[in-house]
Amino acid sequence: MIKKWLLALTFLTFPCLAWAETGHQAVAASALTGTFWGITALVIFVLAYSLVPLENNIHLRKSKPVLLAAGLIWVLVAVCYTRMGDTHTAHEALKHSLLEYAELFLFLLAAMTYINAMEERNVFQTLRAFLVSRGFSLQKIFWITGLLAFFISPIADNLTTALLMGAVVMAVGGQNKRFIALACINIVVAANAGGAFSPFGDITTLMVWQAGKIEFTEFFRIFVPSVINWLVPAACMSIAIGKASPEQLNETIRMKYGAKIMMGLFLLTIVTAVSFHNFLHLPPAAGMMLGLGYLGAFSYHVKRHEGRVTSYDRILGAKFNQPLEAIVAPSRKENAITKIIENQTHAAFAIDTNHKITHWNKAMEELTGVSAAKRVGTSEQWAPFYEKKRRILADLIVDEMPEEDYDRHYPGRHRTRAETAAACDAADFFPTIGAEGKWLTFSAAPIKDENGQIVGAIEIIREVEEKQREVEHFDLMKKIARAEWDTLLFFYGVILCVGGLSQFGYLSMLSEYAYTGLGATIANTLVGILSAIVDNIPVMFAVLTMDPAMSHGQWLLATLTAGVGGSLLAIGSAAGVALMGTARGTYTFGAHLKWTPVIALGYAASIICHLWLNASLM
Repeated sequence: MIKKWLLALTFLTFPCLAWAETGHQAVAASALTGTFWGITALVIFVLAYSLVPLENNIHLRKSKPVLLAAGLIWVLVAVCYTRMGDTHTAHEALKHSLLEYAELFLFLLAAMTYINAMEERNVFQTLRAFLVSRGFSLQKIFWITGLLAFFISPIADNLTTALLMGAVVMAVGGQNKRFIALACINIVVAANAGGAFSPFGDITTLMVWQAGKIEFTEFFRIFVPSVINWLVPAACMSIAIGKASPEQLNETIRMKYGAKIMMGLFLLTIVTAVSFHNFLHLPPAAGMMLGLGYLGAFSYHVKRHEGRVTSYDRILGAKFNQPLEAIVAPSRKENAITKIIENQTHAAFAIDTNHKITHWNKAMEELTGVSAAKRVGTSEQWAPFYEKKRRILADLIVDEMPEEDYDRHYPGRHRTRAETAAACDAADFFPTIGAEGKWLTFSAAPIKDENGQIVGAIEIIREVEEKQREVEHFDLMKKIARAEWDTLLFFYGVILCVGGLSQFGYLSMLSEYAYTGLGATIANTLVGILSAIVDNIPVMFAVLTMDPAMSHGQWLLATLTAGVGGSLLAIGSAAGVALMGTARGTYTFGAHLKWTPVIALGYAASIICHLWLNASLM
């Protein structure tokens, strides 16, 4: 009786995901499901995974409980097999799970770095600004954002796609909460559906491709079912929007230097990964890491273009507080200094040893309202900030003034950088800047010639809030550091958890019940429904771990349902959870639940379409 209840609990929560090789099991797995070790491992996983959906409520990172559970479960596996005199099976099984995770980790790390790099170069922000400034009707915005979500998701992840399109509908929708809620639902469904027909569109499709169950081109067999999965609920929801037009917004954002080349390199990286898999018969992750090398080489070119050849990108994980002097070229050449000043995202100017302004960038013009033509050649660098002439930070740097002068000009509001005594920071409030005044921070450092002699000074001015957002130059290591490490560690925990459960025989028991007892079509349909309750990644790992004997068409069906099933509920996918956070109070679980029937209609229609369209494969 206890076994039956545990099996039911396992099926409901689907605590399974990892590619643990059943062939390693020297002992019959079915004999271990009822042991103390096996039952304890199952309970540990269920308890740990039950905390994952509560992440936003209890503010506990989802990776933490599963990492703890993974370690404990493999301790139980090792103890169990050692007590039976087998010291080899657990070791080999764990190595296999680690290898599979390593491939997934490296693939995702490269993809996430590219997405972060393109975001930093304003690729996605430019697209958003273009859409919100076109003056489209709400219904057109509904369809455009859905269509873009459907076709961007196969290349970028569904989370990034949902956040990008969600920002568009919230900017356009304004106070129209009904439109925002409907548009967010549409985006979630479209992003999940679009990711289902591409190996790069979702983690589940990536896992299926890397496992060799479906070839790259074969994913497009579920393109039409994926389209139907989105179009059916979208058509129903668009009727409720009406044809009202929002107020046109004026927003212009330009992509930064190198953005288009990075987009091309990302597409080249995808081609490289596919070629590694199809033609060289090597893991796709190796191709993605080669693609990361493309980005690394180009990032050095970007660094040279931004005048930062004298400094290193920070190393992953290292604390970073780059001294201003490190980005100042040790050269008197006019073009070198001009490039540094003009490529600053913040207000910046430079003076020579006579305290004459030599450079005054566009951001400085915007901050002060004074053009470069009126300032360059003068000694009025103080004028935008103070009523009377006085020395400012750059002047003190040029004259190499002692510490007492800094104290006199910025009492209690300055600091000399620990990294280089020549550079200094200061802060003050300026009532004449902006409508209500602003707190500004200043960073100044000397400009030196080849002999180390000071030939001028550069000063960068930031608003306090802007500095807190840590707007920096493009830094490849920083893009790697911004990868979703919580998600990557979560994958590690779950893969190893289920690898351990597989060694106790629970997955083979579940496979026998679901795919032999219920049949592959029903089981794969339930995969999608479970994806709406439990994350689709554990569900697909479970199917791959069980590796049931089923046709090619059934593997395509499992891929489709795992990809789109999460749309049934707002909590069923990362896209839905993310949009609930950004559109808090407007796009809610309840708002999504009201339209679950039409989403379910699209889910059923996509399955029927697949069964008919790919009948020869079933």
